[in-house]
Amino acid sequence: MKFIYNAFVLNHIEYAKIYSEINTNYSKYKNKPFAVHASYGIDNRPYWHYFENHGYNEYNIYMRIEM
Repeated sequence: MKFIYNAFVLNHIEYAKIYSEINTNYSKYKNKPFAVHASYGIDNRPYWHYFENHGYNEYNIYMRIEM
């Protein structure tokens, strides 16, 4: 299935970090087509990461907003 939104460009280290956190907490996001994950970026600032969810490890982070 194709994602609706264009991907937000993240540093590859932050991208891997956020994906890993979403995977670890996947039970919170299961069966939700869209979700928001709160986390610190690699700049040590807190962000909301908005993403499309197409199943475990199939995400499209399309927006990041600083808290």
